[in-house]
Amino acid sequence: MLDAALASLWLEVASASVTYDAAARVDTRMRSMEAQATGAAVAPVAGDMDIVPTVGLKYDDGSAVARVQYAPRISFREATTNPRTEVQHVGRLLGDWRPSRGLTLHGTQEFVLGQVNLFTHLPLGGSQGGDTPGDPGTDIPIQPLPQGTDSVFFLSSLTTLAAETGWLGRGVRLSGSAGFSASGGLDATARAAVPFQYGPRAQLSLGWTPAPRHTLATTVGFTDSRFSTGAHATVTTLTGAWTQRLDRRTSFEMGVGVGVAYSLRATEAPADTDPPPDQTPAWGRRVRTQQVGGAEPEVTPPATLQLLPDLTLAVSHRVPSRVADFNGRLAARVTPFVDRLTGLVYPRADLTLNGTWALGPRLRVSGTAGSAFAVGGAVGDRQVVGGVGAGWTVSRWMTLEVDTRTAWTRSPDVEAARTVWSATLGLTVQKTGIL
Repeated sequence: MLDAALASLWLEVASASVTYDAAARVDTRMRSMEAQATGAAVAPVAGDMDIVPTVGLKYDDGSAVARVQYAPRISFREATTNPRTEVQHVGRLLGDWRPSRGLTLHGTQEFVLGQVNLFTHLPLGGSQGGDTPGDPGTDIPIQPLPQGTDSVFFLSSLTTLAAETGWLGRGVRLSGSAGFSASGGLDATARAAVPFQYGPRAQLSLGWTPAPRHTLATTVGFTDSRFSTGAHATVTTLTGAWTQRLDRRTSFEMGVGVGVAYSLRATEAPADTDPPPDQTPAWGRRVRTQQVGGAEPEVTPPATLQLLPDLTLAVSHRVPSRVADFNGRLAARVTPFVDRLTGLVYPRADLTLNGTWALGPRLRVSGTAGSAFAVGGAVGDRQVVGGVGAGWTVSRWMTLEVDTRTAWTRSPDVEAARTVWSATLGLTVQKTGIL
C-alpha cells in the first residue's frame, strides 16, 4: 500500500508544472513638495526614481496552486534637492487548493517592510486601497501628518485564510475568511506619523443566485484594531446585498446593513518621544478635555459604542467595441471608518467614479475620481482625489505606462488644506517560462 501511495504522489508531482516570472520596473516620478513634509524651506517640485525587480515562482498540479513573489522597491528620492535612498521589501505568498469538488481553500501572506514615503503613494478613488497588495497606499490614507515627517520605517503584514463551498445547493455559495493584520511605524519617530496597529479580522458570506441575472448575499464582518497610542477600535457589520444585471451591458448593486462600533480614544503617546507643543498625545488630533472645578483641564479617554449605517449603491456599465471597449463604475458608500491616525470610528461616505478604455489590444486608458468625507455630524478628514493613466503593451515582454495623480485633503485639526500631486512614467520588462 505504501508503494502505491508513493507512486501516486510521484505521478502527481511529475505531472505538475512549475513556472517562473522575472520582471524589472523603473518608475521616474515628479511630485509636489511641501514645507510641512520636511520642516524647512524646500523646492516646490522633487524628482524620484523607483527600481522594482521582481522574481516569482508558481506551482500548479491542477487541484493546488502555490505562488511566491518577492519585489523589493529601491527608491532614489529627491535626486536634485536632498538625495537619499530608501528600500522597501515587498513579498507575497498565495495558495489555492481544491481538495474536492465544490470546495476551495485559499491562503495569502503579504508584507511590506522598509522606508515608505507618505507623500508619494496617493490612493485613488477616495478609498484606502492601492492598486496592488504590496502598495503601501493600502494602509496609509492621505491625512495631515506631524511636521517634520515624510518618510517613515513602516511595516504592513496581512495573513488570510479563506474557504468557499457550493455544497449547500445549486446557486448557493458559502464563503468565510479569517486573518490577522499589522501595520504602521516601527520606531518612535515613525509611530508619531503613523501609529502601529494590529488585530484580527473575519468575514462570513452566504450568497444565493435565484435567477441568472440576480444575486443575493448576506455578509457578517468583524475587525478589531489596537493602536500603539492606546486607542482601540472594534467594528462588527451585518449587510445584505442585491446585484442585478439589467442587460448585457449594465449591472446594478445595492447593499443595506448596519455596523456596531466600539472605540476608545488614544491615551498615551508613543514611547521615547514628546508630543509637539499645543498637541495632545493623539499626535496631531485634539482630544476633548473636561474642566473639573478650578483644576486644570484633564484629557479623558472616553469609550463610545455606536450604531452606524453600512450602505452601498453602485452601477457598472460596459460599451463593447473593437475600437474603444469601455468599462465604467459609479459607486457610493457610507460605511463605518476607522481613522488610521487616531483609531476613532465614524461613518464616512466614499463616492468613486472609475473608467477604463481599451483602445485596441495594446493600448489602455483609465481615469478615476473620488471624494471621501465624514457624515452624520461626525468630524473627520475630507479628501478629493483623481487621476488618469495609460498603458501601452509594446511587446510580450515590455510595457510602458504613464500615471498622474492629485489629492486635496483637509483635516479639522490642521489650519490649512493640503494639495499633493505626482506624475509617473514607468517601464516594465518581464519574462516568464517553465522550469
